[in-house]
Amino acid sequence: LDYLIEVERRNIRKLNYVSSNQSTSFIASYTKYKMTSSLVWPWLKDSAIAVAGWADPPIDPVHDTDDRPSVKELVEKHRKNIDAVAKELRDDPLFDSDHKHDDLWVLRFLLSNKNKVKPSTKAAQATLAFRKEYKLDENDIRAFPPFTPIAKIEAHKRLMKHIEEGCFGCHVPNPQLGPIFFLVFSGFHQNDMVKFVDEQDWKPAIVYVSEWCFQWTDYITRTTGRLTKNVRFVDAEGMKLSEINMECNRRDGKVMGSMDQMYPQMLEGIKIINSPSWIQIPWKVIRTIMPKRVVSKIDFVEPSKKESEKLKLLKYISEEDLPNRFGGKYTTWPPQYDEMK
Repeated sequence: LDYLIEVERRNIRKLNYVSSNQSTSFIASYTKYKMTSSLVWPWLKDSAIAVAGWADPPIDPVHDTDDRPSVKELVEKHRKNIDAVAKELRDDPLFDSDHKHDDLWVLRFLLSNKNKVKPSTKAAQATLAFRKEYKLDENDIRAFPPFTPIAKIEAHKRLMKHIEEGCFGCHVPNPQLGPIFFLVFSGFHQNDMVKFVDEQDWKPAIVYVSEWCFQWTDYITRTTGRLTKNVRFVDAEGMKLSEINMECNRRDGKVMGSMDQMYPQMLEGIKIINSPSWIQIPWKVIRTIMPKRVVSKIDFVEPSKKESEKLKLLKYISEEDLPNRFGGKYTTWPPQYDEMK
């Protein structure tokens, strides 16, 4: 293994990474940056980025409002505390600073913990144990979206019985931007979920959703050189107050709260679209049982009424790929993007 890694270190100077829009030459310095080995991360096994860590320089912004920061600049800015967290983690047998847990991996914890070393270290240690428990570093699951038959997750199968077809989708419309979740709230029968599905199914279901999202965001972050997150578009049109189940939201909030520290810097925002006027009444209660960090990222938008509101969505997806129910030009529902292209 050491021999192969050394070969990769020497060969990296000969590699060119080609994105879909531009050719970017980069040289990786293993003395300056700790990089990830292709022998460890399965979702990077076929990419030169697996050796280099991330594209340097980063790709050009995809559009005018693409303000994702450069990974290189973030690492350089937080160099001191990245090294401090890595030092605290070095005695943890699960921490592999040479190959797997590089500067970018550590950086995410610092960004989510106000650049403080102790809470970042604690979250990283919990994540190492969590990933080992669920064997999350063993498989590339990007081609198996959550809540689809090919995902083969038993917890999903039981929950899918109470979600109408086409009302939940995980997609990557543009391989240079982050993954997007499309949800149609009226198709989620929360009362039946609570009645017929055991609470124990919530965690494995959400773990799979989170891991699928993480693998995509990590892959895109590294291949673009820009810190990338995911966003969720929730269509609230036609939802009924009687279908909002507080126990269902409590279960969601409980698991999401526990997942928050395991997947730092992954959620960009949740856009609630086409919401009825009465939505603010239950929202006042729901927000008290959801993680504060998630609540702070929820935004109610009306893209079909105001162009400025639609621009909030076009930051993450082109108008051609945005489904028309959200004010875009894409007419197929549920969406049929080619994620693995």
